[in-house]
Amino acid sequence: MAANIVTLIWWLLEVVSLTQPLILAPPQPPSWPETFSVSFQEEQHISILPVSKNTGAWYYDFGNGKARFDHLQGQKDNFCSGRGLQLKDSRGDCHLLFNTTDMHVHYPREQQCCRACGAAEGCTVLKPTWLAGAKYLGKENISGMVCHGWETQGAAAMDRWYQTEDGTPCRYSERISYWPHPVHTITFNISTYRLGPIPTSVFDVPEYCSRACPSPWTPPVKMEY
Repeated sequence: MAANIVTLIWWLLEVVSLTQPLILAPPQPPSWPETFSVSFQEEQHISILPVSKNTGAWYYDFGNGKARFDHLQGQKDNFCSGRGLQLKDSRGDCHLLFNTTDMHVHYPREQQCCRACGAAEGCTVLKPTWLAGAKYLGKENISGMVCHGWETQGAAAMDRWYQTEDGTPCRYSERISYWPHPVHTITFNISTYRLGPIPTSVFDVPEYCSRACPSPWTPPVKMEY
C-alpha cells in the first residue's frame, strides 16, 4: 500500500512538471558584426507632433575604425544641424563621417564640411558591444518580421534595438532624456542589409573638410521637467 502511494505521488509530480510552462532565460544582448551596411526610413517626433521624415543609410566598419551615417533630404539630425555652416538647405543630404578620433559633418551637395566633435565628446565609432547589459524587451513584428528587442540607457537617451533571429537589424529608436523628450526612430530596410567589406572610398573625408565647425557639437546638458 505504501509503495502504491509513493508511486502515485511521483506520478502526480511528473504530471505537474509537464504541465508547467517552460521558463527560458531571455536572449542575451547581441553584438554587431564588425562590418555591415543598411538603408532605412527615419522619423523624429515630439509627443505626437512630427519633426522630420527622411531616408538614410549606415556604413559601419569597426575593424578599420570607420563609419558613415547618411541622413538624407528632409533630415533634421541633431549632429548635422546647428554647426554654423553657410548652407542653402540645412535639411539637405548630410553625411556623418566617424573615425577613431573625429566626427565630421558633410553636406556633399553643397561641398560644406567641418569637424564637429571628437573622442572627448564621445564622437567616435560605436563599439559592436554597445548593447552589453541591455534589458530584453521581447518580440515585436516589424515590417512583417519577428524581431527581438533590447533597451539600454545611453549618454543622453534611452536606446532600443530590434533585430531578427539571424541578426538582421529591424529598428533602432531613442527617446532623448531631456525635455521635450523627442523620439528618433530608424526603421531598417531589411532587404538592403549587407555584411562584408565596404569600399574605403565610402569613408573618405573630403580635402575641403579641414576646419573645425564654427559651432562644434557638445554633449547636451540633461534637464528634467
